[in-house]
Amino acid sequence: MTVTTMMNEAMAHSAAGTGPNGGIIARATALRPLIREHAAEGHREGRLVPAVIDALAEQGLLNLTVPQRYKGAEANSRTTIDVLAQLAQADGSTGWTAMLLNIANWFATTWPVKAQDEIWGDDPTSRCCVVLAPSAKGRRVEGGYVVSGRWPYASGSYAASHAIMGFLAEREDGGTGQALGILQPGEWTIERSWFPIGMRATGSDTVVAEEVFVPDHRVQFFTDMVDGDYKTELRHSEPRTNAAFLPTGTVIFAGIQIGLGRAALELAVERLKHKGVVGTAYTESRNSPVHQVTVAQAMSKVDAAELLAHRSCRDIDEAALRGEYLDTLTRARVRNDVGHTVTLVQEAVDALLKAAGSGSFMETNTLARVHQDLGVAGSHVHATPGIANDVYGKLLLGADGPLPVHV
Repeated sequence: MTVTTMMNEAMAHSAAGTGPNGGIIARATALRPLIREHAAEGHREGRLVPAVIDALAEQGLLNLTVPQRYKGAEANSRTTIDVLAQLAQADGSTGWTAMLLNIANWFATTWPVKAQDEIWGDDPTSRCCVVLAPSAKGRRVEGGYVVSGRWPYASGSYAASHAIMGFLAEREDGGTGQALGILQPGEWTIERSWFPIGMRATGSDTVVAEEVFVPDHRVQFFTDMVDGDYKTELRHSEPRTNAAFLPTGTVIFAGIQIGLGRAALELAVERLKHKGVVGTAYTESRNSPVHQVTVAQAMSKVDAAELLAHRSCRDIDEAALRGEYLDTLTRARVRNDVGHTVTLVQEAVDALLKAAGSGSFMETNTLARVHQDLGVAGSHVHATPGIANDVYGKLLLGADGPLPVHV
C-alpha cells in the first residue's frame, strides 16, 4: 500500500470521529507474524531490529498521530490504542516502541507550525522520541535556551530523528518551570543504559545533549501543556490538537496492557488444551473445572480492561472534536482507568501462567517474556494504579490541598 493510498484512507475515515479505523488496525494485525519472528532477536539486541522498524514505517504505523498535511494518519486515540494492542500482542517491545514514537509525534503537533515544519516539512517520515522528566537545566540566552543533559529511558530513540526532552527553564516572570524542548537531528546522541528483565527491545537508553541551543519556538512549558494552552496555531482546523495532554499521553499505556493480556490468553489457552494435570483425575487441563474457570475469569478481566480503555478514548476524542478541554475529574478518571487496566491484566496473566504450569516460567517460553514485559510496562509512573487511585479519590471526595501529580 502506497503512502498516498494510506493518506487517502485516513482522510476518508476522518469523519468517523471517535471510531476505530479498521484499515489501519488491520495493517497492524497483518504484521504480527513478522514481529513475532524477530522478537527474540530484538530482545537480545536491546532494540527492535531494522526489519521490524521498516515494516512498521511502510505500513504507516509510526506516523499515526502526524497531521494529514504531512502525510500522516492523524488518527484518534481509539485507533491508536487498538493498533498498539495488536502490535503488543505480537511483542511487547514493538508495541511500546510504536507507542512512544507515536505519542511523541502527537506532542510535537502542539508546537507552533514553524517547529512542526522543521520536523516534517522536508521529511514526512521523521519521528520524535520523548522524555518528559526534566533531567537537565536550560540556561536562558537571547532567543531561547542552551541545554545540556542526560535523559534515561528514551524508548524508541534509535528509530527517532528528533528528541523532545524535559528541562528546567526560567520563565518570563523570573520563576523556574518544567519545559519541553525539541532537539534536532545531530544535536543529541544515545548512550547504552537499558538492561531490564522485560521490554528489553524498546531501546530505552539514555539521550545525551551538550550545550544545545533550543530556540523559543521549539520550547513549551509543561504546565501550559497540561492546561491545554498549546502553541499550535491550528486548534480550529485540526481537532486532534484539542485533545487533553496527559490523558492522551496516558491512555496509550492501556493498549500495551491489553495486547500483552491477549498474547498471554492466546498462548496459555493453546497450552492448556493439550496439557495434563499431574496428580489429579483430569488427564487434560481442558476438562478441569479449575482451569476452565481460570481462563474464563482471565478473559473477562482483559475484556474489562479493553472496555475501560475504549471509554477513555471516547471521552478524549469526543471532547477534542467539540473543541473542549477535558475537565479535571475526567482527566483523573482516565488515569485511574489506565491504572485499573494494569491491575486487571496483571491479575489475569498471573493466573494464566500458574494454570499453565511451571514450564510457562522457563526462559525459553514466550509466556515468560510476556509476563516480564507486563511487569515492566505496568511500572511506568503514568500507568501505576496507586497514584491514579489516590488522585481520583481525592477529587471524588473533594479533599483539601493540591493534587500530588498533574492530570
